[in-house]
Amino acid sequence: MSCIKSSAAKEIIYFLIKENNTPLGIVRLHCLMEKIDTLHELDWQDFISKDFCIVEEKQLEKIVFQNVPNRFLLIQNDKGYSGVMDLNISHDHYDQTLNGAISIMDALMNSFHNGLIAIDENRNIIVLNKSAADFYGISEKESIDKPLKTTLPDSSLNSVMFDSDMPIQNIIPIGGKYIQANRTPLIIRGRVAGGISVFQDVTNTETMNKELQLAKENEKFLESVIANSYDGIYITDRDGLTLAVNQSYERITGIMKEQLIGKYMKTLVEEGLLSVYITDDVVKQKKPITHNQRIENGKRVVITGSPIFDEAGNVTKVITNVRDITELINLEKKLLISNEMTNLYQKELFKEAAEENIVCRSKKFTETIKLAKRVSSKDSTVLILGETGSGKEIVARYIHLNSNRKNKHYIKINCGSIPANLLESELFGYVPGAFTGAHPKGKVGMFELAHEGTLFLDEIGEMPIDLQASLLRVLQDGEVIRVGDTKSRKVDVRIIAATNRNLEEMIANGTFRSDLFYRLNVVSIYVPPLRERLDDIPALAEHFIDKLNKKYNEGKVITSNFIDQLLKMDWPGNIREMANFIEKQYVISDDDIMDTIINYQPGSPTTDKNASGITVNGIIPLNEAVKEVESILVGRAMKKCRTTYKAAELLKVSQPTFFRKYKEYYGEEDQN
Repeated sequence: MSCIKSSAAKEIIYFLIKENNTPLGIVRLHCLMEKIDTLHELDWQDFISKDFCIVEEKQLEKIVFQNVPNRFLLIQNDKGYSGVMDLNISHDHYDQTLNGAISIMDALMNSFHNGLIAIDENRNIIVLNKSAADFYGISEKESIDKPLKTTLPDSSLNSVMFDSDMPIQNIIPIGGKYIQANRTPLIIRGRVAGGISVFQDVTNTETMNKELQLAKENEKFLESVIANSYDGIYITDRDGLTLAVNQSYERITGIMKEQLIGKYMKTLVEEGLLSVYITDDVVKQKKPITHNQRIENGKRVVITGSPIFDEAGNVTKVITNVRDITELINLEKKLLISNEMTNLYQKELFKEAAEENIVCRSKKFTETIKLAKRVSSKDSTVLILGETGSGKEIVARYIHLNSNRKNKHYIKINCGSIPANLLESELFGYVPGAFTGAHPKGKVGMFELAHEGTLFLDEIGEMPIDLQASLLRVLQDGEVIRVGDTKSRKVDVRIIAATNRNLEEMIANGTFRSDLFYRLNVVSIYVPPLRERLDDIPALAEHFIDKLNKKYNEGKVITSNFIDQLLKMDWPGNIREMANFIEKQYVISDDDIMDTIINYQPGSPTTDKNASGITVNGIIPLNEAVKEVESILVGRAMKKCRTTYKAAELLKVSQPTFFRKYKEYYGEEDQN
């Protein structure tokens, strides 16, 4: 029998082995000593413990930390038994060592300025140092063994553990702060056993980075502003040392920045490169200073030096702005000349208009006359659009009188005033015997009469559609065929047409040819109604009063109160209605000073678009009452129907009768 002796901190152990190398048991020395007085009475088996197991030496490290039922381990290797281990003693020693290590680790982790969080494979927090707890505002003790998801729901440590085996590092915003975090999975023996996050509060650093980035952007922006400024920029320090010069300064002065940067302005002035030096004055007076001068290349410039201050109020830099006013002076001269030309043109325009009884003070009608002036020098066909009585004929006559044909005939024909069966012969003429009642010598048409001159086709929208084809042929071929004839005659005529109707709607309704519309609508001129040119009303009123004074050899005048009342009226009949109305007031007024409107009825068609009744004040002669009623009815019918044909049908009279009445009450369209 042999034995193996094992000494530990607490006791000496003997392991008994038989001669055949079979383990017999364990004898603990302190047990023998306790029973030494009764040793002769006991069997030796009473001293041997079977509380052991045999362990291979190479498996010892793994088995030590397993739940082994025996207290003692008999260690065996290739040469035999090498020793005995008391697991109680080993575990105690391990616990002491581990606790010491943990204490050291806790002290180390809590001394870190960086935050540290670790979780196990179940995502529970196993490590949380003081910096991390302080940053998140949570308790270290209360957070240990708690799920990460409930303790720190915004943490991305979970995904790092199970989505990647590579560390992730980035800057994360959390509650108004910024952290730079390095998160990595914890790998033990090839598997993910948890995760570790180490982070640093970089709020101040991030703020500084942003401020630095903003400062760089501002600097870049300022550099761009300086570089792209049309004015010259010259920057120096408080002592006059040149720091920067932009390209505009080079352009204005002809001095390149390479000749200036790094040199003092005082020296540059002494060398004759610069002729003025204001930096010293700006630094001393601590305010902007401006000088006007002519520089070496002959340009006139305005030089303004402005101080830049530090927090203490000291001037650190001076920015000098150089503006070339030579260009500005030249531009002002050009603008002055342009304005003079415009005023001269305007005066000539008004003079021409006045000579032709045109009153234009409003912006809208002035633009109309300007356009008429521009197109007058060309032979293009013109289509004048506007309401009845707005002055379309006066614009047509103005175009003719300012054209190259002004010394030739100006022929006007109203397509709505002539019966349809006679309009063709009026336009194109006829040969003897062309129709019953024809003149035995025939007749020359309007086109031939207007040869080399201008033909004004008023109320073109009233032309019958079958006659429109004949008109189109003349416009295309420049030839006319008289009614009843087969021979064509060449004509050179400029056509100006006018209408108060919407020709595009008529095209859609099939009452006006689209090809004729396109032939006529080469240039269109819109004549605004009187309600859109109120600025013209005072001048028009004076114009009509002057004409009436000359006609009746009187000297009546109108007051501002009278004009104010005119401005409040609606004028559906436009200029024609206003001229007729002024004449009526002139005739019935007993005073030379016309201050108020006489017999003015609020229910009249002039002021109330929806009025349906006719009011007569007092007793007046029957023939005057009849004319008053006729005038109102004719005006309303024309306003409603817009054409003489339809208006005549509405009043149940013939079209020539209606046209005659309309002409009688509202006059020729000889005012604008």
